[in-house]
Amino acid sequence: MPRRRRPHEPARPASDPGVPPPGGRLSAGVVEGFYGPPWRHDERLALLDAAPGLGLDTYLYAPKDDPWHRERWREPYPDAELARLGELAARAAAAGVAFVWSVAPGLSMRFSDDAEHAALAAKAEQVRAAGVRDVWLLFDDVPYDLPHPEDVAAFGPGQAGSGRAHGEAAARFREAFLLPHGVTGPMTVCPTDYAGCGRSPYRDALGSALPADARVLWTGRDVVVGTITREDVLAAAEAFGRRIVLWDNVPVNDFDRSRLFLGPLTGRPGDVDGLPLDGTVANAMIEALPSRLPLATVGAWARDPAAYDPARAAADALALVAGPRAGVVGPLVRACAAWPPGAPRDPGLARATRAALAGDAGALAEVEGRMRALAGCAADASGACRDGTGAGSDAEADALVAALRPWLHAAAHAGAAGLAACALLRGSGDPAAARAALDVVETDFPDVLRSDIARFVRAALARRGPGGEGGDPAAGAEPSPGGDGARSGDAGAGPRRRAVLVTGAEPSAGDEATARWLRSRGLDVRTASTWPPADDAGVDLVALTPDAPAAAAEALAAAAVPVLAWGRLVTLGVATTSGVQLDRDRLVRDDGRQVVVHRGAGRLTWCEPVPGARVLARAPEPEPRPVLVEVPAGTPLTTGDPAPAARTVAFLTDDGAARWLLTDDGRALLDEALTRLLLPARAATA
Repeated sequence: MPRRRRPHEPARPASDPGVPPPGGRLSAGVVEGFYGPPWRHDERLALLDAAPGLGLDTYLYAPKDDPWHRERWREPYPDAELARLGELAARAAAAGVAFVWSVAPGLSMRFSDDAEHAALAAKAEQVRAAGVRDVWLLFDDVPYDLPHPEDVAAFGPGQAGSGRAHGEAAARFREAFLLPHGVTGPMTVCPTDYAGCGRSPYRDALGSALPADARVLWTGRDVVVGTITREDVLAAAEAFGRRIVLWDNVPVNDFDRSRLFLGPLTGRPGDVDGLPLDGTVANAMIEALPSRLPLATVGAWARDPAAYDPARAAADALALVAGPRAGVVGPLVRACAAWPPGAPRDPGLARATRAALAGDAGALAEVEGRMRALAGCAADASGACRDGTGAGSDAEADALVAALRPWLHAAAHAGAAGLAACALLRGSGDPAAARAALDVVETDFPDVLRSDIARFVRAALARRGPGGEGGDPAAGAEPSPGGDGARSGDAGAGPRRRAVLVTGAEPSAGDEATARWLRSRGLDVRTASTWPPADDAGVDLVALTPDAPAAAAEALAAAAVPVLAWGRLVTLGVATTSGVQLDRDRLVRDDGRQVVVHRGAGRLTWCEPVPGARVLARAPEPEPRPVLVEVPAGTPLTTGDPAPAARTVAFLTDDGAARWLLTDDGRALLDEALTRLLLPARAATA
């Protein structure tokens, strides 16, 4: 089994982060590299103190929402912010941890302008004067096309042009800043093309300009991956022509703030001998203290990849990080252990619930045990100190419980709903109580086995027969914020209309939630993965989701039917570009009123609409992009053809109109948009 480093054991030398130690061990670090609210200063200091005990020797400072790191990279840090960086560097040095500051100039840098390279070196000089000794350059998450014409003229167009510009900028930065300050080891660069294993025009051009011994940060076969093999590392290193530092996007959760990823690292190679791999930095969650649970397992893998055992590492991490509160948070950690994000949440529990539904008494008892453990989470958490005050490990353990509290309460709700379903299967349960418990689970923003528990409860209700679920759960109407059913004057008034929800091959949980919302508005809804469907006659509305095939969106562009869309907007012809903003819970209406549309930090689909469209709402500052847009019939689309019917762009994402996500005000805003979209069609048939 892997040997755990005790807190008093020395960390690996901080002078050369990322260089692999002898004996098959790897350098391991953490990167604060997510989108969303950066960690607080005290959280960073505490992590640096804890890092050696977690097996981490490097801290890479790269928060996307630090403006002086990215958008305002030319500007010096204000004195207070600079002093905090200096304190971090000093605390890291005292702990034997390498503190690495990074800068990401790629969004706006003019690579053909000498003054820009001087500004980059000057910024690094400022942080060095505060005590930072190493700087990495990041060019991640920027467009491949260089935005400035003079740069295109100097370096060429497309991927090759940006690769050449980034490589030359790195080489110049090394000559202007790193080498004069005695940083003679390999520099580290994050490329724009950081995922995947094959060659590309960008990688070829980058490699032609980078210093020969430079290392590149790489995330695996994709941005977020479940498995990285020895062959993947070899192929990527060959494609870049450089050694690799793994930027491992685990346990990062900026793409889904409702979830925590608390389980152990899995799917990483056990045989690293001879690999061109200089170490790993794991991208943490926005929740700093809970991140230590998976980060400790990253450290365990790097210490001894060949002997790494995820289950043993998870148990060790729970004991180390949760300490005396391990019994409180253990059931939650087990429920939130799945990785990658698309993996089944809890395969063992899923098997047990299926068997219990089939009449297996032993499986039913197993499910009841799991549900009781979850149901006790909130009560157990109440015994922990709420503010984390106190001394020593108890205080940190209590602080962990406080950080996990929203998910502990959601776990308790999931457990209560699961127990209500078990009671139904035993013939002693109350369907009304089960439905009430299900309603709580489906409106909790924190996600603890939400879909698994909901599926189990609905199935138990359906097996109860009349008085239970009352039919197909996917077809059931969903309550409106103002009461059951449709409100007068909205899309549900009058005869029921037909809607087609265009999805991927398999409708997602978000698609199912959207279907329930549309049914609650008085629409008969069916899903399809193509357009037109075989029986498209009489369709009053099409809802176009992000997973819909491009061919369906292309066909819909010419369809004389109202379309509500939050996916494939460019293909539909209503926008010149579109994207998704992270960490947003509100929008701003055209009259200036802010509307909180999400129960927590969610995502907003935005677009740059065609001329003639009406923007009804925008995302808040600092990026006030259109997020609710009407495109009237007859408006010229990007193809030049007039829109054959009205289109509305909604702010939804692949989570759809999920009840756990949308507030009552958010749902009301969608109801209003739907009513307006259908009014022309209603008038035409009146």
